[in-house]
Amino acid sequence: MKKIIFIILFSLASQIYSQTFGSYGFSDAKSAGLAFTYTSNALGVDALGVNPANLALQDLSKFSLKTIFPLPPISLSLSTPLTIEKYNYFFGGVDDGTGKTVGRYLNQSDKNELNELLGQSDLEFNINMNYLSFAVNVNEKVGSFGFVFADRFGTNMRLSKVFTDLIFSGLYPAKIYSFSDIDIKLSYTREISLNYGRKIIDFEDKFIKSLYGGLAIKFIRGYYYLGTAKNNSYFRLDNDNVIRGKWDYEIYHALSPSFAKNYGKDSLVGVKEFSFFPEPAGTGTGFDIGLNAELSNNMKVALAIVNIGSITWDNNQAIIKGSGNFEFEGYTSKEQIDSLTNKFKKVTSDLKSSFTTSLPTTLRLGVSYQLDEAPFIRRFPGKMLVSFDYNQGFNNEIGNSTKPRFSIGFNWKPGNYIPNIRTGFSLGGKLGFRWGFGIGFLAGPIEMNFATSNFESILSPNTANKLNFYIDSRWRF
Repeated sequence: MKKIIFIILFSLASQIYSQTFGSYGFSDAKSAGLAFTYTSNALGVDALGVNPANLALQDLSKFSLKTIFPLPPISLSLSTPLTIEKYNYFFGGVDDGTGKTVGRYLNQSDKNELNELLGQSDLEFNINMNYLSFAVNVNEKVGSFGFVFADRFGTNMRLSKVFTDLIFSGLYPAKIYSFSDIDIKLSYTREISLNYGRKIIDFEDKFIKSLYGGLAIKFIRGYYYLGTAKNNSYFRLDNDNVIRGKWDYEIYHALSPSFAKNYGKDSLVGVKEFSFFPEPAGTGTGFDIGLNAELSNNMKVALAIVNIGSITWDNNQAIIKGSGNFEFEGYTSKEQIDSLTNKFKKVTSDLKSSFTTSLPTTLRLGVSYQLDEAPFIRRFPGKMLVSFDYNQGFNNEIGNSTKPRFSIGFNWKPGNYIPNIRTGFSLGGKLGFRWGFGIGFLAGPIEMNFATSNFESILSPNTANKLNFYIDSRWRF
């Protein structure tokens, strides 16, 4: 039983990321090792989706490419609201004094702590299928170009804390139990983006040596969306021992006609034929804009705003609405139960109106400094780039958060035949504290990277509640 509880808790809070856009950070292996610090230092193909101005910066090669060969971009991140230590405390049992293990009696303080831990968990599932992306730096005069063709699958689900409150605290009279904290978003979109970056101007005898700019245009095709637009539902136990409440919610739903015919709340009729290029349920356009300034003291300062735009869902869509009041006082007859059930069936589906969802618009600000070339350091073993980032999401769409995120990363190359060693720390945002660590190898034209953004889970597994691992590769010519 104890193993079953742990598996349920672990899977309900699972998170799988691969190049999730937004303020969470691009979770490729290189940036994961730097705790998602990338705004001023992501070069070549790694700059796509981060800062298009970086395309024009000098990289180790003129052309870089990412695809599923030789190493497909794989990333796995799992988290649970309880650490192993906390799990063993709450569900591991105690010795009754005779050598027999019995269940632990939870006092009110224990219940409150467990309620807070379980009530704050989200379900995140975000995957990027990067079929092809590349960047080519033609020359300083012409500039640099980039291309991305990728599918994105995203899920962001937060269940109401009402459920855990009822389990651990019971039903209190006159207390309002609101479901307004429920947030459910699921989407499947395809992005094709065209990117361009070039040097804007050189400055002579100035603090700023060179200024670079970049722009990306993204063409989005939406194949699936499900989201809660509002939920004002609630209930309470009145003094006469009657439960009274109201349900009032609105759900947006759309899916490609190539997948199924959408009839709102009533039914879905599946389509058997599969197409790699299905008909979209929605379309949209997005933009990335960025700047990067090279300073005279081996420092770069970068600014980017990414994913500016929206998707309009106007094909095979439905706006599902439910509203009404209800009372419950211990119905025993079938007629009374049917009467209550029928009240919850007052749901309407608007199949004519379209709706719009925003892209995960994010502000990025980054600074990087080549520490080994600092004037106050005489000798340094190899090369080290130190970077600092600030990421701020403008909405809470999938992959994004309005909570600001700060990070610092260190990329150290000790010698010619020694791999890059990366580490970094990230604070704030939706994911909280992250300690990244990774290594990168360069074997001829292939660069291979391995990383984790939760290195503390390796050093102290009993007190960690996150575990992840990232692998990817890119070609350089």
